Amino acid sequence: MTGNEPVVAPTMQGPAADRARRRFKRVICLVVALFGWADLSILASAGLSKRPPEAAFDLQLLLDAGRRVAAGQSPYDFSAVAHGLTGRDLFYSYPPIVAQFFAPFSGAPAWLFLVFWGAGAAAGFAVFAALLARSPVGRANSGECVTALDAVLVAMATAPFFFPFLVGLLFGNADIWYPLLFGAVALALASRGSVPSRAVSIAGGAALAIATVVKLHPGTLMIWLAVRWHVARDSNGVRGARRSLAIVIGSAVVTGAVLLAISLAAGGIGPWRDYLDYLRVTGNADLATGVNIGPASQFALLAGNGGLAHSLAVVFGLVAVAATVVAARWVRDPLESLGWGVVASLIVLPVTWYHYPVALMPIALAAWMRSRGSPNGRRVTATLLGAYVVADAAILAPVVLWAAVALLFVGIRSSRPVDLGLAASAPV
Repeated sequence: MTGNEPVVAPTMQGPAADRARRRFKRVICLVVALFGWADLSILASAGLSKRPPEAAFDLQLLLDAGRRVAAGQSPYDFSAVAHGLTGRDLFYSYPPIVAQFFAPFSGAPAWLFLVFWGAGAAAGFAVFAALLARSPVGRANSGECVTALDAVLVAMATAPFFFPFLVGLLFGNADIWYPLLFGAVALALASRGSVPSRAVSIAGGAALAIATVVKLHPGTLMIWLAVRWHVARDSNGVRGARRSLAIVIGSAVVTGAVLLAISLAAGGIGPWRDYLDYLRVTGNADLATGVNIGPASQFALLAGNGGLAHSLAVVFGLVAVAATVVAARWVRDPLESLGWGVVASLIVLPVTWYHYPVALMPIALAAWMRSRGSPNGRRVTATLLGAYVVADAAILAPVVLWAAVALLFVGIRSSRPVDLGLAASAPV
């Protein structure tokens, strides 16, 4: 020792450094989340202050329908659709049970209900994120498990800046509950190497039934379930796969039947007859519009023949059902297979709005989570981030959203477990 050696400051290494980095990331996520939700609140307040309001108008349709039900009337306003309709016209077209649910709350101001509606949906997504972190679904390929707290912070930091979700929140659309409902389905269906508990399976089936009763199109996932159950085999030490799927299917059927019984007990068969009549009246709406990103609308626009959209809608509806069967039968990775089933459900109806792909948020979160610590982890993160950015940019040209969906599936495929040794027919 000469006394002239430079003094080197000690550096944190090992567990202490890992804890410090994790704390720093948590603080960043928390700050971003607080800023995002505060910004969303300001946007909602500004939209509600306009006359007519530029926020909560989808929610107002539900409240108005609930008010008609509370007054002993039909939930459907036939006078609102007496003129020629376009795909962009606003009118209540949900099944009667949705209006019946809103009847007790119909006297509440839209702004107040929007607060609880949006907060409930956000909390639901947070609950899903926490449950996902504790489940095998997000850990199939992960050498770096994500804690429940980290999962919630990531979900809450990204959600308010994801424009399809932000638009749904500002409109007060029922689709904002998709991250919770489809997340429950993913927890029940998309794990590999283990079988979900009975409670998780029952919750997943109930969630699917609720989504179907509200929006109809998620019902195509029952086809996905049926095919997956048919080809499922208990193999490679994974037992109870078919039984788990049967529980999900049974829960969905029972929940749907109970909801229908409640609706009939509350209003009789009349509202459902009105619903069928209403569908016939609104079935002639002009579907070809730039904001309808469904393939039937977009191909009709390319052909310069808007009337072609109705015929194409039938064709693409059948294609969506066929794609659901193919995904269920031949896509080995359960998360990817479920993702294709969800996408097919989004185009089975003739109208697909910009905010519909919020149903894929839980699929994306699961793909990111299960890739943590894997060789492809950074690639998955970069691809999902690219999908996120493209989806936000698509607010200027909604049809570009399909490019974001394509990127999402690149990320899902990259996140697949290295060992796909389970039989192609095994869904869990």
